[in-house]
Amino acid sequence: MWERNPADDICIVGLGARTAVGSNVRATAAAVRGGISGLALHPRFVDRLGEPISFAADPALDPELALEQRMLDMLQAAASEAMATAPSICPDACVIALPEPRAGMPVELEAALAQSQAGALGLPTDGVRTLPRGHAAGLMALHAAAQWLSDQASQAVLVVGVDSYHERQTLHSLQIHQRLKCSTVRGGFPPGEAAGACLLVREAVAMAAGLNVLARLRSAATAVEPHPLRGTEPCIGQGLTAAMAAATRHLALPEEQISVSYCDLNGERFRNEEFMFAQLRTQEAFADANDYLSPADCWGDVGAACGPLFVALACESLQRGYAKGPYPLLWAGSDSGYRCAVALDLVPRKAGT
Repeated sequence: MWERNPADDICIVGLGARTAVGSNVRATAAAVRGGISGLALHPRFVDRLGEPISFAADPALDPELALEQRMLDMLQAAASEAMATAPSICPDACVIALPEPRAGMPVELEAALAQSQAGALGLPTDGVRTLPRGHAAGLMALHAAAQWLSDQASQAVLVVGVDSYHERQTLHSLQIHQRLKCSTVRGGFPPGEAAGACLLVREAVAMAAGLNVLARLRSAATAVEPHPLRGTEPCIGQGLTAAMAAATRHLALPEEQISVSYCDLNGERFRNEEFMFAQLRTQEAFADANDYLSPADCWGDVGAACGPLFVALACESLQRGYAKGPYPLLWAGSDSGYRCAVALDLVPRKAGT
């Protein structure tokens, strides 16, 4: 659990996005707001009946491009956009949120992405850490970055999340486990690929650099679901409840009720049921617990990239004047059981006030 220190907030000063519906933050947010879908029948991938699979692929990438290079290209694009927003800031640490181990993932992927990002940022190898924790990884990386900054272990942290299901073996495994949305599975999820990035600094650093603060982190909490996917006992949302309850525990209600949620619901039934249990237990913290945005129908399931992308959507909603309120909650859950929730403060004010 991490909570803000009002004397020196943790601020987001840079954002980046690369998705099936946009090559940057503004394009992606506009497409999601408009309900535009990047899902299309893929020219290479078919299901077990020979029917084309609907996939939210990055349109700028060649369908023949290998998985490692796809993820590297998306990661670099999102990171570069976030850095360009605050060119005076040079991060001294970076966290890369990655998928959990799964069929089709190259064994050298984690090291290759870390090495490439270290070179791009001019950091030593140990300055870039990887967090292969799946859907929750992006928000867990934000949680870790906030803690490092609060402890003054770092001055600026770049958080990048990247994921892609663009691999035949991965899709085959998902079909076997009845998780891929296709002609034979109605309750599966639509696969996608994307990257998102956030640049975080302490408020004192933002003030000194004269940066525009896009959002402030209020709290972050990580928990573990004792009965995750493929467990022997039914999941009743204990992990997600714990993360959401901790992240909203110290809100001044009702003035600071959560105005909207951004989440990784993707069409799989078990995720919907888990959310139902969690919202019933934490609904007093929300203006409307059923008011949530799950963009998987636009950009597909983007796994480890979803956390930073949720931040981008929330910040852009305020910048463009359509935010439902200043206090969004972001949450996600990984197959292995990790659950993470992050509360943001979008109240516009000058740094230091």
